[in-house]
Amino acid sequence: MLRRITAILLIGLLCTCARSNNHGGLLLLAMEDELITLDPYLHDDSIAHSILGNIYDALVSFDQDMKVEPALAIGWENPDDLTWRFILRPGVYFHNGREFTSADVKYSLERARQGKVCHYLSTIQGITVIDKLTIEIKTSKPSPILLNKLTFIAIMPVNTETPVTRPTGTGPYHFIKQLAGDQIELKANEKYWKGKPVVKRAVFKIIPDEQTRLQALLDGRVQLIRDVDKNKAEQNRANPKIYFVTSPGLGVSMLGINFLGKGALSNRKAREAIYWAIDPEEAVRASGWDALPIDQLVSPYIVGYNPDIAAQRPDIGRAKKCLAAAGYPDGFSITLEMSKTAAATTGDILVQQLGGIGIKVKLVGLDWSDLSGRLYQKKIPFFLVGWSCGSGDASDFFDACLHSSDEKNYGSANWGNYRNRKLDEIIEKSNQVLDNKERIELLKKAMTMAMADYPFIPIFARNRVYGADKNIVFIPRQDGRIKLFEIYYKL
Repeated sequence: MLRRITAILLIGLLCTCARSNNHGGLLLLAMEDELITLDPYLHDDSIAHSILGNIYDALVSFDQDMKVEPALAIGWENPDDLTWRFILRPGVYFHNGREFTSADVKYSLERARQGKVCHYLSTIQGITVIDKLTIEIKTSKPSPILLNKLTFIAIMPVNTETPVTRPTGTGPYHFIKQLAGDQIELKANEKYWKGKPVVKRAVFKIIPDEQTRLQALLDGRVQLIRDVDKNKAEQNRANPKIYFVTSPGLGVSMLGINFLGKGALSNRKAREAIYWAIDPEEAVRASGWDALPIDQLVSPYIVGYNPDIAAQRPDIGRAKKCLAAAGYPDGFSITLEMSKTAAATTGDILVQQLGGIGIKVKLVGLDWSDLSGRLYQKKIPFFLVGWSCGSGDASDFFDACLHSSDEKNYGSANWGNYRNRKLDEIIEKSNQVLDNKERIELLKKAMTMAMADYPFIPIFARNRVYGADKNIVFIPRQDGRIKLFEIYYKL
């Protein structure tokens, strides 16, 4: 049986002396891609969580060390293995002045289950309002990491418009306006339950080109950027006006295959050939990213990473033998789609590496919004994506990307239409096992099974390099989110 869990609110002021020095005017941040939607349930990526996470709160949140802490819920308990009862924070109001209650939680969770974040809630069977500040969640099976998953689910008022065009949450920042493809402006919520934010206004500017983002920081036109080329960071590290800081990455860049097609990649041996043709270390060097070559689908910082999986890549001889076994001794031609950002950093080297075994690749770089749309429409035969297990658990990837899509709980990001019933069973079992050691072994088994079939081909796990103005204090989070409330000014 799950241990009874009761969380008591122990939230203090963070760095009170520094945060009280309220220089907070306008903070300008540069993001590498645009926000696809203002609806927090209709997209699940780092951009969405970094921007919309400042407008909304969840029931619980992660601290800097990825430990779950209270947010809109101040306490919780497990009366039995299938029940989670949450006590909600009193005296909290949405930005429109409406009081936050358990009805909003029920509405939000039920609505989120219909969107692109449904995989975080795959075990939920029912939600019951007990009273104004108490809500109960029933799961279909024991769900030991439900709290981690709930950190991704923004809470919005009952009867919010669909889709959201003007986000209204309980978070530390109000939404002001969006200029599509250009910027999003937020304003501090002076009545925030956790205290007044130091940064009073913030503008997230969309600057896809890495060099342009860096130049904007160097010129003082923005105060915070991310995804800096590690070599350029070193070149500018002596600049007294800025500083750079690196955070271990939770995301993996990988090639994906669409299994609806009947081309060469429907053959497992052809996919294996690609795996052995890739040189992850060379790809890291060519990209300029601070990254770790990797041979599986989650980073070493994620629960479920299997240290027994290792490969000495590339192995060109083995790759060519696999191609011949697949019936393509002279190779084949294929189109590879990815974001323009990835195409500019990683695309050419992948084309070169695959060309080395006779696979002729046509590279197509798309705006992130276009690529994302094509992925969710499942129209791309061969693609490059990144996936970050933001909860710190490999189930994020397995549930969303590898489990067969049931259009309800699992497979919300199964862009390749991959189906493997034996793998589905292992994934589902791992989500309900209460013994942590047994659960980790199941996740490792799932990783071994997935890597034997090559539905995705991993390349590297990328660390995030941030650049910041010397006058602000910014500590990167392991989950990669940018929380304006945690940014303050130097004394």
